[in-house]
Amino acid sequence: MALTILADDLTGACDAGALFARLAPVPVTVFPQAPARADVVVVDMESRSLAAARARERVRAAARGPRPDLWLKKVDSTLRGAVAAEIDALIVEAHAGGALLCPAFPAQHRTVVDGVLRVAGTPVAETALAREPDFALGGSNIIDALRAGSPRPVAGCPLGALRSGRLGAPEGAIVVCDAESDADLELIVTAGLESRPRPVLVGSAGLAGALARRLGLAGEPPTIPSGLRWLIVAGSLHPATAAQLAAARSHGARILAPPASIAADRQAVAAELARQARKLIDAEAVDLVAVTGGDTAVALYRELDAERIELLGAPLPGLALGRLRQGDGRELRLLTKAGGFGAPDLFGRLMA
Repeated sequence: MALTILADDLTGACDAGALFARLAPVPVTVFPQAPARADVVVVDMESRSLAAARARERVRAAARGPRPDLWLKKVDSTLRGAVAAEIDALIVEAHAGGALLCPAFPAQHRTVVDGVLRVAGTPVAETALAREPDFALGGSNIIDALRAGSPRPVAGCPLGALRSGRLGAPEGAIVVCDAESDADLELIVTAGLESRPRPVLVGSAGLAGALARRLGLAGEPPTIPSGLRWLIVAGSLHPATAAQLAAARSHGARILAPPASIAADRQAVAAELARQARKLIDAEAVDLVAVTGGDTAVALYRELDAERIELLGAPLPGLALGRLRQGDGRELRLLTKAGGFGAPDLFGRLMA
């Protein structure tokens, strides 16, 4: 079954695609690069910070061409970005039978209950994540937010209906599904695969993992050799990342990160970090580069004139390990991580 994953940033593209790498590396390209040819392909559309109209056009442009058997629209687990516009655009371009949406990621304490997105039990709008620059949900109730931003019918599927197999909704609708566990996510995947016409699946790495398991493409976590020279390029200023950097530094990692007090434009900061990283990479001073935050990841991708990333798997939930193919033909071990995930010893566990 051919699968295309459309993501709105590069770390999201990688943490979803890495879950499908059991049989072969999964290629990731960045729009407007053409998608690679493979059974599973990932395209980072770089659309999270775009206004709704531009995000809609970006999705339609990225989705043109040969149609796969199945689409997965990868979204942030806290639904940052122009989510309603992107879902609607993909339904139109894919001629899909609507969409099943669930951003839940139980392994990282993101759940959806009664249409409300929660982080560690707290409604997302009441957490620090709601102050992120691309948080556009306007509240914690996904159904209400989508009804305000989508021309389509929006329906909810509470846990009771999901678990009893009652997922009915008008054709063409966006169905917001509750999920508290991986088992719930697997029920959503089953419903999507069995529906005709087939809907677009929309979710975070949680739903991506459920789909990978259903398709038999979920592999074992890859190992990272010990003794490598690590460079961590940290564009994210999330408190979780700061704790992880401190632990990694104690294990000998080299760190590139902006000062905590910096107020400069985040794209400019990411570009400068990427330039500094390239100097170290060109000097062959590192064996593995770990990047946190989507802006920094795509800045490094472009700074290295990359052709694609070939994903090898997920060493830990929310991480993706792969090979970045540079424009000059060299390969670089690359580990990506979204900014807000992981325990303080995340990198230390992999370096030990």
